[in-house]
Amino acid sequence: MRIGKRTQIYWLSQLTGWGLFVLGNIISASIQAEVIPGLYIVSLFILINGILVTHIFRNLVVRLKWSSLNIPQLIPRMLLSAVLMSLAFTLFNSVLTDLLSGNIPLLGSLFTATFGLNALNFTALFLLWEIIYFAVHTFENWKKEEILNLELRASKTEIELNSLRAQMNPHFVFNSMNSIRALVDENPEKAKMAITMLSGMLRGSLTMGRFQTIPLRQEFELVEKYIALEKIRFEERLMVNLHVDEDVMETEIPPFVVQTLVENGIKHGISSKIEGGRLSLDARRIRDEVVITITNTGTYLPKENHDGIGIPNILTRLEMIYGRDAEMDIQQSGPDVVVQLKIPAKHIS
Repeated sequence: MRIGKRTQIYWLSQLTGWGLFVLGNIISASIQAEVIPGLYIVSLFILINGILVTHIFRNLVVRLKWSSLNIPQLIPRMLLSAVLMSLAFTLFNSVLTDLLSGNIPLLGSLFTATFGLNALNFTALFLLWEIIYFAVHTFENWKKEEILNLELRASKTEIELNSLRAQMNPHFVFNSMNSIRALVDENPEKAKMAITMLSGMLRGSLTMGRFQTIPLRQEFELVEKYIALEKIRFEERLMVNLHVDEDVMETEIPPFVVQTLVENGIKHGISSKIEGGRLSLDARRIRDEVVITITNTGTYLPKENHDGIGIPNILTRLEMIYGRDAEMDIQQSGPDVVVQLKIPAKHIS
């Protein structure tokens, strides 16, 4: 039967602790030139006796579940058990000493001051043993509780992120279908072409949606396909300029973040203008951050732009994944809306 690591540590600690105690007694007796009958035999039995008494106590603690008690409940039990262990330990040693020294009847040392002094000293020793035992046990329970809490928080975060990612796909499909619907009457052939392109995009997006983060390269490919789809609808009314530095292409970002920002720029900005407008995307590394900037023709209206699920979804996912290390800012700059997304460069894989 395989002995667990925790059990091995327990027995090693018992042997080491009591072994050092016995060794200290032997060294002390040798220095003081104190004659103790059968010193080494007594020392061996003290070692065995100490381990036996504390092990019996440990089994009682486990059976009675003292580890689940609070400190006020535990303290009187510890004091009483330390006294009882000390009495049993000292009594055993007295019997052994009387046997080795030839004292008859046995327990002649029971009624001496030495017995009481030894019992008092060993009470302190056993109380120290208990304090160490419960301190280690409390620390282990704290670690287990902390690990469990971290696992629960991670599980909760993962569930929430899955829910948020699930929201983005329908949002993306809904807006794309609106764009295609506008083409059905005016240009059926373009509508068919757009549906084919959307079908291809959906296949890729379903794969992307399974992950918490994806390389910017994959997100950029989705953005290019989405813009190509919108170009069918807007034609010359939509002018686009895309630039992503090669050294940030492997930056890990939440899926659909950049695509949603581009989508919002076209939906809320460019589509509302008869003359159309322009959209630019720039991604580069600036010191310790990867900065993604999306600029589009339009007017920024915070209430209108935050009524949907796109922007709130992005902000929530950024906070859940990066904490305070990532930020997003939306500003009006002349005739343009500028969205700037900053992600730590350490998230580049």
